[in-house]
Amino acid sequence: MYKNILVTGGAGFIGRETVEKLVRRGYNVVAFDLAEQFARHTDFFTELRDCGNLRLASGSILDRTALRSAIQGAEIVVHLAAMLGVRKTEDNRLGCLDININGTDNVLNACVMDGVRKIIFASSSEVYGEPSRNPIREIDETKGKTVYAVSKLAGEELVKGYHQLYRSLDYTIVRLFNTYGEGQVAQFVLARFVKNVLEGKNPVVYGNGTQTRSYGHVDDVTEGFLMIMGNSVSNGKTYNLGNSSQVMTLKGLAQKVIDVLAPGKGLQVEVLGTFDGSDRIPEREIHTRYCDTSLAAADLGYAPTITVEEGIRRIAEQGHVHADWPTV
Repeated sequence: MYKNILVTGGAGFIGRETVEKLVRRGYNVVAFDLAEQFARHTDFFTELRDCGNLRLASGSILDRTALRSAIQGAEIVVHLAAMLGVRKTEDNRLGCLDININGTDNVLNACVMDGVRKIIFASSSEVYGEPSRNPIREIDETKGKTVYAVSKLAGEELVKGYHQLYRSLDYTIVRLFNTYGEGQVAQFVLARFVKNVLEGKNPVVYGNGTQTRSYGHVDDVTEGFLMIMGNSVSNGKTYNLGNSSQVMTLKGLAQKVIDVLAPGKGLQVEVLGTFDGSDRIPEREIHTRYCDTSLAAADLGYAPTITVEEGIRRIAEQGHVHADWPTV
């Protein structure tokens, strides 16, 4: 049973949920992230420190010295730190490749140097690109269209390669499907829709609005992480984590936000029909991609329960949705 855990990207959207669950369940946790990320969430971490054994370690995964300091004594690493966001990564391709590939290599090197027993690597459904069939299973081919997808697939191969060379380092790869929830910035679609509706604005959909995805709440997804930690059957496996029952079009998702938060207020979904002004272009848009999570269900008992309606309410109840990530 693992007790000492390092979470890279521990002050990020998924990282905070992961760290909080681990701390409240009695684990010894080190959260590693950029100083500006911790600064944005000072109140959260101040309260959480009073609940259990938590240490904050500021730094970049490109800094091997900072990583080696943070990882000391860790038995397992949950590696979430990455550059993400379509516009951010496409506008800074070299930065994306550097952070997501070289940074992951640095994390793996630190794991080996410090005798870490297992790493959970957060990959993405983006690695599948436009799938040949849906729902997607882990055995389906990967054909990502974006630099982010390429960087995540390279990260997966690095994880496998390190295990091949250093057999004492076990691993599990998780491919996340449209994870959403409280604390997510409005660079992501559901948070953006909620932000608009809370401000009395119509939610705007780029493209024709029929793009179809499955939406998994961060609470459910991070429960999957804990299941992986507690079950050795996950070693050497790749799992889809999301919610295969919550599948809808972008237009349907935007309408759902209006129906939940502003019924009768006269708001309407604006379907623009083009990608002008968005962070996507037609050549990189995925039309239909949603997950099959039956492998995680069979191996781990993974069973997400949070509906999109409940998730929308939870986001709204936090009272504020940040427009973007903190600037360096």
